[in-house]
Amino acid sequence: MAVAVSVAMFGALIPGAHAATSSAPTRPTPPQTRWAVNHSSTRAVRSYWTPRHLAAAKPAPLPARPRAAAITASPGGKPRMIHASRPAGTAGKVQANSSVWVTVGRLFFHNPENGLDYVCTANVVTSNNQDVISTARHCVMDISNGTWYTNFQFAPSYNKGNAPYGWWTWRSAGVRVDDTSPGGDNAFIVLNSGGNSGAHVQAAVGSSGIGFNWSTNSYAHAIGIPANLDYAVWCEGMAVDSYNGGVHIPNCQGLSGGASGGPFIFNYQSDGSAVQTASFFGSWGSGTDGNSYFAYYRDAAWNVYNGAQNA
Repeated sequence: MAVAVSVAMFGALIPGAHAATSSAPTRPTPPQTRWAVNHSSTRAVRSYWTPRHLAAAKPAPLPARPRAAAITASPGGKPRMIHASRPAGTAGKVQANSSVWVTVGRLFFHNPENGLDYVCTANVVTSNNQDVISTARHCVMDISNGTWYTNFQFAPSYNKGNAPYGWWTWRSAGVRVDDTSPGGDNAFIVLNSGGNSGAHVQAAVGSSGIGFNWSTNSYAHAIGIPANLDYAVWCEGMAVDSYNGGVHIPNCQGLSGGASGGPFIFNYQSDGSAVQTASFFGSWGSGTDGNSYFAYYRDAAWNVYNGAQNA
């Protein structure tokens, strides 16, 4: 079952040994969240990702699942909706809204505890600062011991090593700490300006809409970048309530290791625009009832997102 953890107690678990990150006690911290701040320069992060480090990065391992878990119904909180955005400079032009196939990308990061490099998937979502990407908590930190990962680097529209819009590094990251189960596996990362033109990532590629406390039982799509393929794939179907506050799409195939953190989306349109309402955790259950488990966006996820978009 989900374990409630207070922010004050969880803060004691955060190690301070790695120079690149720290907890941020002076920053306003929304309820049920915890934050880390990057103290390395963009140049240092980019320099770390040599061809050798990039090639060595493996899919992020999944956290342990609870032995006992209950099916949780749709959220009961206030529904929230933030609309998708177009890339900068396209107002008034004949152009489709931002496509999730462009906003979804590859996330690389380093685990200072074991010295290894990993990959996940992330997605650009609309935010006030135009710098926010969504991903999974287990792609940002180890909830079991409080280790923050570091050297985050993101490429939207990533495909087999190609980053057509360039790379963005990070300046801070936030996670849920109210629920340590897979149902709480939500995180948001705030990026520095970057890419090929030194722009905000949302200005460069647009953004997906994002929704919180939406009804779960609707037709949905899920997108991720599995490491064995190294390009984006998807599945689709009628979403079903799942364990510990999550949802799944029955018989969803192809979202293997490296797809963690990819978006679960409603209202997918022919132009690729969509509204993200959950983040991909990984497999949980059999091939028919849980091989695509997503941590749904509830009030606690809103708190993390709201802190990120105003950072």
